[in-house]
Amino acid sequence: MYKNKFILPIVLISCILFFQRIGLTKEVSAGKNLDEILTEIEKANNAFKTLKADMTLTRTITLLESTEVAQAEMSYKKPKRLYLKFRAPRNEINVVDGKYIWVYHPAEKQVEKYDMAGGKQSSQSLSFFEFGYGESVRAVEKDYTVSLLETKNEGKKRFYILDLLPKNPKSQYSDIRLWVEEGFWLPVRIELHESAGEVVNCIELKNIRLNKGMSDKLFIFDVPKGVEVIEPLK
Repeated sequence: MYKNKFILPIVLISCILFFQRIGLTKEVSAGKNLDEILTEIEKANNAFKTLKADMTLTRTITLLESTEVAQAEMSYKKPKRLYLKFRAPRNEINVVDGKYIWVYHPAEKQVEKYDMAGGKQSSQSLSFFEFGYGESVRAVEKDYTVSLLETKNEGKKRFYILDLLPKNPKSQYSDIRLWVEEGFWLPVRIELHESAGEVVNCIELKNIRLNKGMSDKLFIFDVPKGVEVIEPLK
């Protein structure tokens, strides 16, 4: 019931921070080669402290011919702070405060709480979040085979698509693809493939604004009166 509800904030932060301290396999494609791309990504990542964007989440289940689309407003602040406000019909708020992940459902008067530290509450989803922190180079080299999959030109824009293949066959995601726009050098699209591609979660960011004023209070979740707190992984 709860598994997919808190994956999004975890995945989103991890993919934003994916570019900070990463070591990858090398492959040359049209346009810039991977080393050149990563150099630009590091510069862009070091330059921004906050990020605001409009987000679209699309989840497609091929066998069921089912597609769900959700729209949200996203605010992100280094380190490890995320606020997502989903519009109707989802009407959900996700807050990552650096220690906990809160998934608030106002209509149900219920909030789910997840400990980011892992421990007994660790899961495949939480381990993917940890992918962007700490010893990232070692973690990537140990757990993923990463390559530059292809270069795509769409109008005047060029995108470099990075492909991450987990070495662990029990990994939740069978394939992860990150789209990086040339000139902007941060992820604008994230594709997460489950069950050998039978389920695809696609996150797209638009109207991205960097380094805008952002109060830390935005990332503090105070449980409203009368709201039940549940911890599904305990």
